[in-house]
Amino acid sequence: MMVVRELWREAARFPAALALSTALLVLVFFTHLAQAVAIAWAMSAVLGGHPHDVFAALALIAGTALARTLLSLAQTSAATGLGGRVRQALRRRAMAAALVPERLHDPAARAGAMRAGLGDGVDGTDAYVSKYIPAVAQVFLACPAVVAALLLLSPAAGLCAAAGIVLALLGPMAWKRMMARRGLDHWDSYEALSADLLENLRGMATLRALGDVPGTRHRLDTRSEALRRATERVMRVSLAETAVIDLAVQGGIVAAAAAALGHALTGQAPSVETYLILLLASEAFRPIRDLSRHWHAGFLGLTAVPGLAQLGAFTPERATAPDEPAAAPAGAAPRGAAPSGRAEALRVSELSFRYPGAPDDVLRGLSLTARRGSLTAIVGESGAGKSTLFDLLLGFLTPSAGRIMLDGRPVRADDIAVVSQRPVLFAGTIRDNLTLAGAPTEAEITAACRAAGILDDIHSLPRRFDTEVAEAGTNLSGGQRQRLALARALLAHRPVLLVDEPTSALDAARAAEVVTTLHRVARDRIVIMITHRPETLAGVAHVLRLDAGQLQRSAP
Repeated sequence: MMVVRELWREAARFPAALALSTALLVLVFFTHLAQAVAIAWAMSAVLGGHPHDVFAALALIAGTALARTLLSLAQTSAATGLGGRVRQALRRRAMAAALVPERLHDPAARAGAMRAGLGDGVDGTDAYVSKYIPAVAQVFLACPAVVAALLLLSPAAGLCAAAGIVLALLGPMAWKRMMARRGLDHWDSYEALSADLLENLRGMATLRALGDVPGTRHRLDTRSEALRRATERVMRVSLAETAVIDLAVQGGIVAAAAAALGHALTGQAPSVETYLILLLASEAFRPIRDLSRHWHAGFLGLTAVPGLAQLGAFTPERATAPDEPAAAPAGAAPRGAAPSGRAEALRVSELSFRYPGAPDDVLRGLSLTARRGSLTAIVGESGAGKSTLFDLLLGFLTPSAGRIMLDGRPVRADDIAVVSQRPVLFAGTIRDNLTLAGAPTEAEITAACRAAGILDDIHSLPRRFDTEVAEAGTNLSGGQRQRLALARALLAHRPVLLVDEPTSALDAARAAEVVTTLHRVARDRIVIMITHRPETLAGVAHVLRLDAGQLQRSAP
């Protein structure tokens, strides 16, 4: 038996679901005991020549079988609900902990490893939570009851069964400790392979262009071989642990059966008690066998527990004070904002920031005022700090000095929408990608697409808003992806829009269309654009150059 405190605490967060699942599992077990009593009664009645008792016993067997079926279905449903709640809570906390500035700017963080933890790691905990934990409770509730019944029928058989149960529980612990260490190696290998595979798939075009496909194949083969070896080590230890349990179970049953037969040969017990002792001696170990089976089913999830802990899946969620507004969900309209998301001015005062370990500030005493009604552009050399400024405005980084105010109050994360240089589109329909920010009406979707200049393109498609978008939007042009991302940002109804290099991957005609769209959007929102291309500055009255950590007015 292995107790993983983190997962027990998670299951205990849902006491009603845990109690219901455990109670139903114990009831299922007692149907097995009732069936054992009925079988002993039937066998005794057959040998004693009592046909009425035989039929009654058979009816009892059929009734307990039906009851067990119904209870099993109910228990499975309750266990599934418990596991689902725990998985949902773990994934919610892990994702919230992952989407913080420290992790977003951690160069050592690997997306594939995080995906393995958030996906397979969280899902792998289900078997332990929904099956293993109730099975542990069943062992401590049901086994003593069966042993007590055996002690009343035959003290020798009861003692043999009790000894077998204790050995079956305590014997494998040393094996499981060793398997837990090897299990961590197994998960590390699995996580490394997942990270390498995702990164290589993303960069496959680059790898092919560089001629590194054979090297990539070799690296993946090496990772796969490491995972195979780790899996085999875990399986060998697991088989040894299973052998210990089986030895204890079979030894206990044989010893109890021998005691029952010896008791019967002395003539001290009627046949029904002998049959009952034999059957109960076997049933006493049923919870142990269930426990072993569920342990192996949930082992992958257990090896992921350290990784989930690093992701923050087990960190308690911060309680919201009574007078503190709850954080708005991503994409939700800010509280108090007008439906149009309007604000008059975004002011940045004496903003400074330095990355940890860096000798100098990236931004030093930077001040900026961006107003609704006109497009504000920021230009500068690569590495000047433009992206750092956007990260500060978005709240991804915390400034060492200075303030960021929107209409006289501190800016919030849900005041700002962003369109990145390479907008992220997801596999699904155009409508799915547009409604990530909530549940807008059809009229709002149409208006946002019209404002972003993408409505005519959508109407030209056979299925319009229900047209499928390939992963990363590869079936759309660069300009369509940019304008679709812009429409999605507009649907967030946020008063500030940050646009990072919106024309970097577009030809001159498409770039001009996007910039024209941004001028139109700036009539109702505060729009700040980062750009390197001089042609995108046509008609932009408010152009600022970032140099030496400070902004200076620049001629467009």
